[in-house]
Amino acid sequence: MKKVLFLGLVFCFQSIFSQVSLSGNKLVKDGQTYKFSQYEQVFSKAEAIEYFKKGRSNKTAGDVISSIGGFGLGLSLGLIISSPKDQNVSTPNGPANVKTDNSARWAVLGASAGVALASIPFYLGAKKNFDKAIQTENGESTAFQPYFKLENAGTSLALSYNF
Repeated sequence: MKKVLFLGLVFCFQSIFSQVSLSGNKLVKDGQTYKFSQYEQVFSKAEAIEYFKKGRSNKTAGDVISSIGGFGLGLSLGLIISSPKDQNVSTPNGPANVKTDNSARWAVLGASAGVALASIPFYLGAKKNFDKAIQTENGESTAFQPYFKLENAGTSLALSYNF
């Protein structure tokens, strides 16, 4: 009888103090994995749900931007590699040898790389919001983190200490 009561007490405390963690692209609570779309079943605090919604929005924006950049990179690199170095064309004066100009393709490659790199802040923001959601749900206190900030004070600069 004592063992049954002890196991019941342990199970009760386990359900009260259940922890949420992030494992890859899955949420883990009480050993059960959930998809990101099932976050409302995992989180019980409204503040944690809001943080997770913001994180999902940032991740979606990052996915879209990085996909556009990756498509541009792949397309332009493929066109650069597959284009011949020079071509023979027929002109009214007879056949001529013309060099292929890849400068526009290189410009698209550079712009696409810039677009792909622009997605990094969105992914960092998503991770930050996911971590905040998990900390809020688990009841972890945030540490005291004072910081310095460089500000514009009219015609000069000011260094402020924020806590």
